Amino acid sequence: MNINLPGRSWKIWVLPLLLCSQLLMTACRKTAYNVIEGAAYLRVFNSLNYDVNVTSKDQPPPFLAMVIDPEYNADGLITGGKILGDFLDKRSAYAAPYPVNAGNTSYKNTEYPGSEKVLVAPIVNGINLSSWAQIPSGKHRVVFYNRPISATPFFSLQDRDRKNLLVDSILNFVPGEIYTMQVLLKNVSTDYPIPVELYVRQEQFAKMPFADSLLYVNFYNLSAEGYAAANPGKAALGIQAYYNASNKCTAFGDTLNVFYTLFTDDCAYPYVNGAKIGTNIIGSYNNIWLGTLVRSHVAGVAPYVAIPMFAAKDTSGGILSRQWELFAMLAPGLAPVPGAVSVGGGMAGANPTFGAIACSNGSNDGKGTTGTAARQSPPKVSNAYVASCWIPNLIKYTASGIYQQRSFATISSIEIINNQVYLMSVQRVYAPPAN
Repeated sequence: MNINLPGRSWKIWVLPLLLCSQLLMTACRKTAYNVIEGAAYLRVFNSLNYDVNVTSKDQPPPFLAMVIDPEYNADGLITGGKILGDFLDKRSAYAAPYPVNAGNTSYKNTEYPGSEKVLVAPIVNGINLSSWAQIPSGKHRVVFYNRPISATPFFSLQDRDRKNLLVDSILNFVPGEIYTMQVLLKNVSTDYPIPVELYVRQEQFAKMPFADSLLYVNFYNLSAEGYAAANPGKAALGIQAYYNASNKCTAFGDTLNVFYTLFTDDCAYPYVNGAKIGTNIIGSYNNIWLGTLVRSHVAGVAPYVAIPMFAAKDTSGGILSRQWELFAMLAPGLAPVPGAVSVGGGMAGANPTFGAIACSNGSNDGKGTTGTAARQSPPKVSNAYVASCWIPNLIKYTASGIYQQRSFATISSIEIINNQVYLMSVQRVYAPPAN
């Protein structure tokens, strides 16, 4: 059949057809994504939190480079590697459920992958694993080097600055498994080089059933052997030091019983600088025993305990919980007294026999404090301080759906390392804010 289009009218039909065909070709174009077949997932912390001072002046600063499958020249000098985690500074008090370092403008990284541009882990069983990097599974050699504190990339350093080998280990990463790796002080020593070891925990949280209405937390004491015995003194009672202490305390004992108490009225949301924290105990959630924590570098996963997220009377219809959590750590033989303070005089003067970890947004969401304005007054009961150190709340608050602030439960690990406390959390995905 012949179709005769008068004059130049055929252009009116042909040009739209050409444009449509181009759009269809664009819409059907396949995008190739880089993937690592059979990947394992890795997150790394530099947990060497010692300060370089008079007693440790001969030790290198705790600033590291990690290399997986390193390459060496004929003289034994490291010249490359398959994976590099450079500029590893001391870890932050709070390891969030999302890659907070992604927009980092400093050359320093408080974890790996941190701000490294690498393939990150996917969502696994509804849990956001974007703070873990994908790595090839199988057997790999993993080394850590002390390096100078500078913005010079590790493999661009002078030869003498690439010889301070700290850790050398062969590890086998199983496909699909989630690993948390840390460099730890092995024991208290003034030897050079400092005694360290590699701690690798194969996480299980993506394989376990968790309820959305409960907080889950487990505990680790990863302190150096002999640290508590070598540091028996109480924490400084100077109020300014206490204001600014954040996650720092004093040595925690090697064996401690753990109790928890829930309080109402955490900081206002959104966060208000200087907001006070309430000290009203929620119902019967007072000094509930959770178990015994023993110092160990054995890499097994500690059992999780469940804590209600809406323990107080809820007036928000399940949208916002403002409670906060306190964990008291007491040596065997000590029992908490009734009320919010487990020892007379309060927890500010903690020692290896007792201490208390407060999980509250009075810690300013893990950013630390910079002065008394950040926390007008640490909570007191009967003029005694409730806690000895501070980390963020186990409940995360973020905009979700139509709500500007909504509470989400986390699956968290609280790690005691020498005189400091760290929190690592993961959480399920949530609805993005509605525009």
